[in-house]
Amino acid sequence: MTDMAWLRTFMLVWLAGVASGVQPAFAEDANAPDMTVTLLGTGSPIIEPGGLTSKLPQGRVNAMTLVRAGNELLLFDAGRGVVERLYQAKTRASEITAVFLTHFHSDHIVGLPDLWLTGRLRLAWGSRTKPLDVFGPVGNVQFISNLSKAYDADVRARPTEPHAEIVGHEFVQDGVVYEMNGVKVTAFTVDHGATKPAVGYRIDYNGRAVLISGDTRYHDNVIKYGMNVDLMLHEVLIANPKLLQSRPQLKSIFDLHTSPDQCGEIFSRTKPKLAAYTHLVFFGGPAFGAPMPAPSVDDLIAETRKTYDGPLESGEDLMVFDIGNTVTVRRPDR
Repeated sequence: MTDMAWLRTFMLVWLAGVASGVQPAFAEDANAPDMTVTLLGTGSPIIEPGGLTSKLPQGRVNAMTLVRAGNELLLFDAGRGVVERLYQAKTRASEITAVFLTHFHSDHIVGLPDLWLTGRLRLAWGSRTKPLDVFGPVGNVQFISNLSKAYDADVRARPTEPHAEIVGHEFVQDGVVYEMNGVKVTAFTVDHGATKPAVGYRIDYNGRAVLISGDTRYHDNVIKYGMNVDLMLHEVLIANPKLLQSRPQLKSIFDLHTSPDQCGEIFSRTKPKLAAYTHLVFFGGPAFGAPMPAPSVDDLIAETRKTYDGPLESGEDLMVFDIGNTVTVRRPDR
């Protein structure tokens, strides 16, 4: 079914539900996986051609991850393109039960007001009737409060669903930060240089576990919380060596992230059922105005294989992982 055909069908069902007083619901599948993880975005702050119109890797938007576990639908980070990618993933804004931020760099938060405000509108795709809860490290309550103030005029001017405000929650130390309907989310500190605080998350449900590294250098907490998870999603930065030699100022950015061989060491130590890359950063090529080409995904995999020989995927926007006894991969339509 095409996106437009799906939308027409969905709206007809929704309108029928409104007329009858019954909200639409998706049928439950007894054979559904315990957890489903969708890489809404796998990119970096660098704008990539076709980012919002393409489902292909060369059209990456900012790194964002959607985790469905039981009755919980959790979004981790909300950068550029979050609303468009949710639509492409056939997910309604009103379905999201909570948002979790890893840190406050723009490529992880710039889409949050779009998610909140679009979800407040009385539309079939949105229609939130309860607050959007956003969790993050220290500074999150102030950030969400300022966000509410910034869009106060829009909130007061538009007809929206009641009680659809945005609410910030913050935590001050590592540990469980969310527990609902059998789903447990644990936050842990990572090292993103001078950017503090910065955290990663582990999600547990029904004996399954997913780890999201957040933006980080090689860090022991990723190993501590990532041991034997079903799926480990880790950020990575790979650079054309000639670019770093010609522009040493880029080394300070390179040092804020994890290199492919370092990621391989982490994967080898934690032994996930499947390791996958997200927040892929490629230094080189036109984005840097450089004649040196950017490394390729093949280069990324080859560098990782120097230190890791286990199951590995290079993430793509809208790639889906179904987690049960095994972890299976569904690739985006091309």
